[in-house]
Amino acid sequence: MIKLFYSGTYKVRHEFINEDNILEMLKDDIRSKIVGNVKDTVYASDGVVIKNNKNVMYIGGFYYEKQDKNKSVCENVVSEELKQIDRCDLVVANLTKYSAIASITEIIYAAFKQKRIVIFCDPKITSYKVEGEYWFPILTCKQLNKNIEIKFIENEDEIVDYINKLGGV
Repeated sequence: MIKLFYSGTYKVRHEFINEDNILEMLKDDIRSKIVGNVKDTVYASDGVVIKNNKNVMYIGGFYYEKQDKNKSVCENVVSEELKQIDRCDLVVANLTKYSAIASITEIIYAAFKQKRIVIFCDPKITSYKVEGEYWFPILTCKQLNKNIEIKFIENEDEIVDYINKLGGV
């Protein structure tokens, strides 16, 4: 079974989400589409087998990570998501939107850990030109780790389709 870590910006900005509205606000987020429901992507768990591919277990990231009372919320998110990357077989990074700062950090960490990484990019945003977005961290990852694949896509449904077609490890 493939243990999948997904990295990408949320569809809704964090300041508009709270405990009372989170299930509604994130129901159309790509994580919900990948897993097959919103609840299993919101609250941290050890993993959930995705609905449309029994070969894939989603192990992170989650909106609400497990909380260590000795750490701040931000410190805890970093700690938990790096642990999830350590446990995964595959990192899927969605760089189809601007300002995916956490995702950049996650793929560089995964590259150092020699994880298999598939990076999805929007050709209107990313190019291997200085004025393009994400070229520097992508090329950095490729220098650190040869097991990286870059896919240029038109919409996020292509990411869901890719994950739904993954075979077993």
